[in-house]
Amino acid sequence: MRTTGRANEKIAAEQAEREATAWFVRLNDRKPSRSDCRAFDEWLRADSGNGQAYERVRLLWDDLREPAERLGAGGWYRVPTRQHAYRWPAIRFAAMAAAMLAIVVVTMLWRDPGLPDRAFADYATPPGQTREIELADGSTLFLDGGSAVDVSMTGQARDIRLLRGRAYFDVTHDETRPFLVHSGTVETRVLGTAFAVEQNKDNVEVTVARGLVSVAEGGSSRRLRAGQAVAVTVTGPGAVETVDPELALSWRRGLIILDRAPLGVVVDELERMSAGRVVIADQSLRQLRLSGVFQVDDADAVLEAMRTGLGLKVLSTPGFVTLIYG
Repeated sequence: MRTTGRANEKIAAEQAEREATAWFVRLNDRKPSRSDCRAFDEWLRADSGNGQAYERVRLLWDDLREPAERLGAGGWYRVPTRQHAYRWPAIRFAAMAAAMLAIVVVTMLWRDPGLPDRAFADYATPPGQTREIELADGSTLFLDGGSAVDVSMTGQARDIRLLRGRAYFDVTHDETRPFLVHSGTVETRVLGTAFAVEQNKDNVEVTVARGLVSVAEGGSSRRLRAGQAVAVTVTGPGAVETVDPELALSWRRGLIILDRAPLGVVVDELERMSAGRVVIADQSLRQLRLSGVFQVDDADAVLEAMRTGLGLKVLSTPGFVTLIYG
């Protein structure tokens, strides 16, 4: 019954979002009539959630206004002269259609920055989904949500390029062909082992569950054995740390374990767990810390922990954006 209740609440919230979007377009596309205003007031009074949904849509529009204005800067879509006046309707229609298409593309990329990487990758997962792949050499590859890789298998080497997100590798031993994982300028080299590579906004993290790997960047390298991890930044590999692989790689088992994790790290996890951007209104909030154990498919539980544990407020349009503020 509880699951059914939550599902019904989600359906109702999505319906309110759709209606709120329709009302926003209707009221801003032209000067609303008295009947429009009356109908809108009735809709607001019908359910307290309607007003909240409308406010979320308004906030989203405010966020998108600036990129849309930059896109149309200079009035490039306008007809510059009056010559060929008979062609104005067709030209204007084509220009407006191109502008709308460009705005839609900009909006999609803002909502989902990983879309281009996933679209052209050999293997990829959207946010909220995981995938296990058996490679041609018998090794297995496990992709977390919002991840993408390219795979190249030759007679000399096995080369994986992590384009986005994080991946776990269980590598079949082959002394004649090293197994290489590239993430940006960071190279991880193994012969046979199990390890994970995670590409973050400001570093690349490598964690070893079994065996031995070498992590190199910019002429510096670190050797890691089971139970060790290293973070690599633009300045090179950091200090090797001892970790518990069961905790550090808990995402492979469908769990997100946070131990006083900064809010910035929590946001990264949320963007892997479900579609849409997560925006922190005040960057000073990124230093707040959250602890807890969550299922990878239950982003709502993480948001609720932010509300109850950290006293934060959350506005969310499912599948598009979640705004976190104090």
